[in-house]
Amino acid sequence: FFTNGYNYLIQIIPALVVAPLFIRGEVEFGVITQSAMAFSALLGALSLVVTQFQSISSFAAVVSRLGSLAEAMEHVGSPAAAHIDVQEDEARVAYEGLTLLSPGSDHVLVRELSVSVPRGTRVLIVGPNDAAKVALFRATAGIWENGSGRIVRPGLDAILFLPERPYLPPGTLRDVLVRTGQEGVIGDAQIATLLHGLGLESALERMGGLDVERDWDDALSLGEQQLLSVARVLLAAPRFAFLERPRMAFGPEQVDRILSLLSERAITYLTLGDGGDRLDGYDAVLELADDGGWSWKSVEARREGAAKSAEGS
Repeated sequence: FFTNGYNYLIQIIPALVVAPLFIRGEVEFGVITQSAMAFSALLGALSLVVTQFQSISSFAAVVSRLGSLAEAMEHVGSPAAAHIDVQEDEARVAYEGLTLLSPGSDHVLVRELSVSVPRGTRVLIVGPNDAAKVALFRATAGIWENGSGRIVRPGLDAILFLPERPYLPPGTLRDVLVRTGQEGVIGDAQIATLLHGLGLESALERMGGLDVERDWDDALSLGEQQLLSVARVLLAAPRFAFLERPRMAFGPEQVDRILSLLSERAITYLTLGDGGDRLDGYDAVLELADDGGWSWKSVEARREGAAKSAEGS
């Protein structure tokens, strides 16, 4: 309103000033037009703030939001606010005195967890408390900050996380499958062989090849999207992979196949279980209890314990 009113007003002012002179016969009618043009040119040069008022207001709002974001990031990154310390080590995933809390409360999900997973040790994470398992998954990824202690893991180029529901950005199938920097390393034949092994050859044909852009949420079923995420991990071949409840998306035989492919590529994996997971393909089991407690056992020890419990009953 302010800008529009200002623009109309500057057109009227020159006429109001020169009109009396024209009425008295002191100037010709063309002078009115000349004065209006001269006034507009001069005022336009001096009215940058007014003519760009909307743009400047929008810019100020953006700067204000960015300033608030910068302050929040500084606060999160400050020693007083960084409750969970994350350190990088390419050879292991470890938790040192890690305590995880529910958001907005002091409810303990995991208490003083201290275990080390060296490369080559495949771990199944079980327990009745799904919230604790999900919190551990997210804390390892760096997106859960409620708690204290230390997490040691490889850099994000050497550990990949496979959430229960994947996100595939729009683009080509090649963009989805091949990480940035690996375009010249991974060929079409390698991609096709892997997709065939995962049962995705029909999806490849249906999509028209590797270089056709698609919105994958609309083009593929959820199961196919999850398999593509698995294929991306296998092609990237990181040192570690963290899987969030794969049995929710795949059947037991399909899960076994995926774990076998990970092992073949020397990818050490940690898996969130749902209670019905097979122990084949794992070396150790981390159990998270409802009260925040935990236990760590080798697969052999857990099987022996289960056998003794069965004999006792």
